[in-house]
Amino acid sequence: MTRRTESARQAFDQYCLSKGEPLDIETGIIDLLTDLLHLARLEGLDACMIGQTAQIHFVVEIEKARIP
Repeated sequence: MTRRTESARQAFDQYCLSKGEPLDIETGIIDLLTDLLHLARLEGLDACMIGQTAQIHFVVEIEKARIP
């Protein structure tokens, strides 16, 4: 596990605790991402653009990890 995934796991675990219910990992991640996009919108940000940018960053990071 990397430092980034450890931080994400901690945030995810805290999110599940705050909802007061155990969530399976897939449902929990989807709910957390959705709620973060709602928060972005509430803050006047372009939630769709944020989601797209995050996905692009993820793909780039995965590709970089494959390069020896």
